[in-house]
Amino acid sequence: MNIDQFISKLETSDAYRNNGRVKKLVSESRQALVDLASGGDRDAFMAEFVKFKDRLDECLNKGAAEARKAEIFEELGFYKQYNEHLKTLMEFGLYGGREGEALPPLFTEIIETFTLEQLELATTFQEPTLLLVPENSFESKVKAMDNHKIIEWQHNVFLDDVFSKGDSSSEKITGWKAIIVEGAEEMGPKEGDDEKTELPDRVKNRKAMRRPGEKGMDRHAYSMLMMESIENRKPIDMKTVTPLDDDFASTDSKTLQAHWYDGAGRVHFVKDSLAIINGPVRFRSSVGGDVVLNAVLTPDQKKVLDSLEVPEGVDLAEVKKALKARPALLESLTKMTNTGGKPRIIEVQEDAYIFADCSESSPLGRRYQDYAGAEEMAKKFGVEMMNIGMYGELSGKYKFTEKTGDWIRTPDENRSEGMALSTSPMNGKAGLILVSDKTTSNLRGWRGVLRVPKVS
Repeated sequence: MNIDQFISKLETSDAYRNNGRVKKLVSESRQALVDLASGGDRDAFMAEFVKFKDRLDECLNKGAAEARKAEIFEELGFYKQYNEHLKTLMEFGLYGGREGEALPPLFTEIIETFTLEQLELATTFQEPTLLLVPENSFESKVKAMDNHKIIEWQHNVFLDDVFSKGDSSSEKITGWKAIIVEGAEEMGPKEGDDEKTELPDRVKNRKAMRRPGEKGMDRHAYSMLMMESIENRKPIDMKTVTPLDDDFASTDSKTLQAHWYDGAGRVHFVKDSLAIINGPVRFRSSVGGDVVLNAVLTPDQKKVLDSLEVPEGVDLAEVKKALKARPALLESLTKMTNTGGKPRIIEVQEDAYIFADCSESSPLGRRYQDYAGAEEMAKKFGVEMMNIGMYGELSGKYKFTEKTGDWIRTPDENRSEGMALSTSPMNGKAGLILVSDKTTSNLRGWRGVLRVPKVS
């Protein structure tokens, strides 16, 4: 069978007719393969044909995965849930199309945010429920519940003081996350969870037993699930309590919790267990929420995206897509850029892009810091400080100047002695030295590294 016959047979298959990726691949590759086949260079033809077959197999596998994803969405009734949830958002005043706010994503956009593995996991949930979680403050979600009371004798949400600290202050919706949670009205016990054990130990054990991709609950996901249940006049957790085991304010010794307290006719977000009043504490699982959809970008973030350059062979559109999907990482890249780091993609991994500061001089906006200050600044940026191995690889390629130096991520054994690694100009050449971590210089800053996961 020659290459024309192979492709012609492929074009009559269901795999071709039902898979846009395969059609595009054939359209892009056909003429080059035919030309090589007729040119007589068998080795060149075979090398190109093997590449084509590998890409074809990848497209077919993706096509099968997409078909299974669509099947699961249909089996679990997620399209109906999506439309019902949009109505709930409108009833609670979270979908008003206010100026400057992000609109909820389309159903087709939501499907793309979940992997097949996540969806297969969701099929094992107790009443899998699709939710849209707006990227705004928890206070805004509480206000939405307080302003839309439809349960008889319903009162304002009760909040322990811990829930008023450390959360986003933005009332505007700057994006949306899609998640699938266990939406059962009352959760049953989890396999392997000993409810007689103290809650901190149960949480630790539960996290250790999670399957790949499985998460717990936080205040934002729980509030959206509670709104949905209130809209249906069937509040969740009237007889149970849900631990917010993935909430940022939960600790190893204290897990925040939430439930509907029927005795007071309101939602409770608490830091201490009310299991004696409400019933057993039961875990809820979730998947997804890794991607932010329809993110509203700041002018600086837009500027960084518009001026983004990528190495040859890297798809610029895919890099921008990955950054838009995670605005927090785009903000990290923006801070690297605005402080003079000139970040570039220095590595493309199977599942991520690696950015690093590649400016010739130490970034001007990060100088005059002692080591602790540099560490704290890197933490606020959401990046890691560059280690000596990467610094050595990049310094020659991007011609780091010997006129300035940088703090280098330093092993703990050196830090314990009050010392830290720094590059420093010595006799006209850059050298690596150990200096007091308290020293500062207007010629020394630090360089960062940022990992941005790809979007499938």
